[in-house]
Amino acid sequence: MGLSDVAAFKAAKTIIPADYAAATTNGVEVDTMGYHQALIVVNAGVITTTLDVHIEAATTSGGTFVDVTGAAFDQILAAGDEKVVVGRINLDGTNRYIRAVGVSVGAANLYGVSIMLTPMFTGDGSTFDFEV
Repeated sequence: MGLSDVAAFKAAKTIIPADYAAATTNGVEVDTMGYHQALIVVNAGVITTTLDVHIEAATTSGGTFVDVTGAAFDQILAAGDEKVVVGRINLDGTNRYIRAVGVSVGAANLYGVSIMLTPMFTGDGSTFDFEV
């Protein structure tokens, strides 16, 4: 991989790290045009109860977002908090705009979600928390 390949990567925050109340938090949409893979990174801090994070996609900016089948992390529990989990999405055939959705159950949870877009799908056999 050359320097030009690395320059073609794009990083975006979809859910800015913060202490989110017990509610559903829809992340900022990320335009995936020109990219073939998305790495979804959840940075979980102190989780008071439970945290669910999944990915949604839409065909247009500001459009109707729907779940990306299989793009959901295992529930993060208070007993297993303060960790980083990563999922991978092959963007070929996925709607153009994606976002993370976090659901804090019962109490506030500290977390953030970032998306790293890459110009190629590696399919290298690495282990991810989900892969679609």
